[in-house]
Amino acid sequence: MKFTNGLRVLVTLLAVFAVQGVALAQGVTTSTLQGVVEDANGERLIGANVLAVHEPSGTIYGTATDLEGNFRIPGMRVGGPYKVTVSYTGYG
Repeated sequence: MKFTNGLRVLVTLLAVFAVQGVALAQGVTTSTLQGVVEDANGERLIGANVLAVHEPSGTIYGTATDLEGNFRIPGMRVGGPYKVTVSYTGYG
């Protein structure tokens, strides 16, 4: 599946900023990745699949966007890096 540069940049920024401040909280053992998936025109994508892979361990987390294009993946490992990919049927 091909993504426009706009969608790729959005997903990259989500991966960088969404797991924010977790390392600063003492005693935190999990983190949450959340955000919005939009196409290059700013239209939110409903039902897009979001997959996050914790690169050091290979642990895979996933979800789908809701009716407003939002997603939330709780219970993730603290730290990273994570590789985040988005797929959407009929898009590309």
